[in-house]
Amino acid sequence: MIVSQKLGQSAVIYLAANIANAGVPFLLLPILTRVLDPADYGIIAMFAVTLGVFAAFVGLSVHGAVGVRYFQYTSDKMADFVTTCLIILMSSTIILAAIVFFASPYLTLATGLPRNWLVLGVFIAAAQIAGQIRLSLWQVAGKPIIYGAFQFSQTLTNALLSIYLILAVGMAWQGRLIGQSVALVSFGTLALLWLYMAGFIVRPRDFRSHARDALRFGVPLIPHVLGGLMIVAVDRFIITGLLDIASAGIYMVAVQIGQVLGLLTDAFNKAYAPWLMRQLSRSDGTPEKAIVRGTYIYFAVIVVIALSIGVAAPQIISVMAGSAFQNADAVVIYMALGYAFSGCYLMVTNYIFFESKTAILAYMTFAVGLLNIALTYWLVGKNGIVGAGQAFAVSQFIAFVGTWGLAQRVHPMPWRKAFSS
Repeated sequence: MIVSQKLGQSAVIYLAANIANAGVPFLLLPILTRVLDPADYGIIAMFAVTLGVFAAFVGLSVHGAVGVRYFQYTSDKMADFVTTCLIILMSSTIILAAIVFFASPYLTLATGLPRNWLVLGVFIAAAQIAGQIRLSLWQVAGKPIIYGAFQFSQTLTNALLSIYLILAVGMAWQGRLIGQSVALVSFGTLALLWLYMAGFIVRPRDFRSHARDALRFGVPLIPHVLGGLMIVAVDRFIITGLLDIASAGIYMVAVQIGQVLGLLTDAFNKAYAPWLMRQLSRSDGTPEKAIVRGTYIYFAVIVVIALSIGVAAPQIISVMAGSAFQNADAVVIYMALGYAFSGCYLMVTNYIFFESKTAILAYMTFAVGLLNIALTYWLVGKNGIVGAGQAFAVSQFIAFVGTWGLAQRVHPMPWRKAFSS
């Protein structure tokens, strides 16, 4: 009972932090959609997607190893490991920035973003990863309050600066991008200072060994991250190419409304994953049937929430976005279902991370990402922005079911016997 209460309390704190952080675009929606036109909103959407792509390469996904190694290393060894990850982050950022600079003419055609914002985006993504390393260490240490306070402060800076630049200064999409960028860079810098003061930045004594370990964990995840991006982000590139950037802006409104469910599931998983790792590591036996029963109940609840969001979509769009974005209402139900399946995916992928079998997860996610590109291209051509939502929902369902099968292979759980006596 005490464990359940602690898990519930942590989940509530992470939920509040998640809503404050990832919910900024949703909270700003009624303001931005009444001041900016769909084309401006499309540029904002493309910048967010581009940051996600850059974040997959800066640091080479080694930051994901920090949370896993926390339970396996001594404090001195952990500091060495974190420093190594930061050196890899810095090196890969410089290399990627050079590549983006020289490839910017092609990237501008694909994204609609100017070269200066593309190059700046690399460093902004790096600052975001630095912040994630600090947040990951708080998460695995079971410190949701400081975790939430850091995210909320970053969110407040982001929102207030964006509103000021758009409404008071009179900027268009540039105001939103500047507000977001200043917040990420400022708090990324603060995260580095915090890591230094906490003793996580030291002179590395075993850099080569830790670098191999971090890269062995992180590099196989790059196809996984890219596959995930191909599922959740490629739609905006295809919509911009086949339709126009204004359509991408309308579609982004539907994404942000469906993302409400994504906030809930991601927040819960932030509390649930460390708890599950501890349960799976127990020497006195893991309560497998109880875990599986709870997982099934969770699946049912989030699907019902997704359907409810879809039914209420016309009213939500009318209140939150206005008439210029009303065409987004038909897309919302597919986005909500897609995020529900993504939440189901998070629950089963934890078993694969526990067994450190990230390579097979990467291949599967990358394959689903390729399938999503084909589906999105076909369905957008056939059904417009609604087709993009349909492709997203189907791809997320396939990713969930495929990952569930992989999880059962590497770490069997009693999925078929959970309700038997």
